[in-house]
Amino acid sequence: MKKISTMAILAAFVLLLPGCGVTEEDVIASSEDFTVDEATVEAVQDALAESSDSSSDASTSGVTVITSTATSMEKDDPTFIYKENSVSVLDSKEQILTALGTPDPQNDPKLADHYYSFDSNEIGMQTFDMDKTETPLTISISKKGVTTSMNIGIGDSKDDVLKAYGEKYETFKNEYGIGYAYDFEKFALYFTFDNDKVIEYHYTNKEVEKEALKAK
Repeated sequence: MKKISTMAILAAFVLLLPGCGVTEEDVIASSEDFTVDEATVEAVQDALAESSDSSSDASTSGVTVITSTATSMEKDDPTFIYKENSVSVLDSKEQILTALGTPDPQNDPKLADHYYSFDSNEIGMQTFDMDKTETPLTISISKKGVTTSMNIGIGDSKDDVLKAYGEKYETFKNEYGIGYAYDFEKFALYFTFDNDKVIEYHYTNKEVEKEALKAK
């Protein structure tokens, strides 16, 4: 065990207070000497380093990305979790690019300015210029392990989709047969099946879709 004065690590704890429900006054009020082991000291140092790195990244990008490891379990939530980042078709293009990372190389010049793919095209984003701003139109997912807000993902069955999202859906035709489409206030969610298993799903921003259809 290593004897360390409270004041020697007080500043470290104060830096880690936000979000913990503890105030700086609480820490100072209990500033009697106490004993901590080396592992605790190292943990505090590591946490400070991570906090510093995160702050640096956020200030550099200027884009806010919500991190999460849990889905909301709300049907009308258009977010999915990718590498602990929450992503939504209602986000800005910049937010989505920050959350998903560097896009795949795009070889089709017709799509280069308005289509972005990730993870060897297992995730794709189509955009549309609305009010002179490139805005997300659709996001498609065919990557295993990436799930909707209701924990539905690639490989799940039609029954799983029905249990999660209910019977109120429309059908659409695709090369694999009949898919299910769920309509919400600001977005629509489409599921594509092959042998009654989800092989792809995609979100559409309804406001952007409306403008895109007008432009055709």
